[in-house]
Amino acid sequence: MSQNFCDCVVAERHLAANDQTLAKVISSQSARWPLSPSEHPIWGLMRIVMAQQVSTSVACRVAERARTLYPWLSTPTSDATLEVASLRELGLPESRARCCVTLLARSDEIVSNIERGQSWREALTGIKGIGPWTISVFRIMVLREPDVLPIGDVGLERAVNKVYGRRRNLERLSEKWKPFRSVACWYLWRTLGNEQLG
Repeated sequence: MSQNFCDCVVAERHLAANDQTLAKVISSQSARWPLSPSEHPIWGLMRIVMAQQVSTSVACRVAERARTLYPWLSTPTSDATLEVASLRELGLPESRARCCVTLLARSDEIVSNIERGQSWREALTGIKGIGPWTISVFRIMVLREPDVLPIGDVGLERAVNKVYGRRRNLERLSEKWKPFRSVACWYLWRTLGNEQLG
């Protein structure tokens, strides 16, 4: 049995024991929380930037088109170049396109700073277009950190309203999910039936 499977089972059991409603959501899903990162973090972060303020299906299509046209984006380095105009042609607004180009240009520096012990939040400071939502969703969907709560995520709020039947205070509700809030969010997002960011 793999370590990831064990960790997933531990997370699911904890969530199910502490939240009967969430237990039903988890048992209804055929997919399981993927604990291990599966892509280069800079490419994953670029995908999350592409997903800002659009549906996940649109974001996934744009990211797939970008990766098809520029296969090296899956393993980006600072010496690779990409033009804002190229991303604009894929349908990205200028601000998001500029953010992705900046991430690519600074990818080696960012990764080096992480390796030296900076947090992702610290390493990404000053990059226009990277805010709390982007960092939170990146930590869940790309880095697979188990205990992150993306405050202000509209999809998550919709999922909570749908599953729990009424509006809830997400921060209060999530107290019983700790230390696996990311896992809870991942399963709740799946109830919306959308294509997933990760």
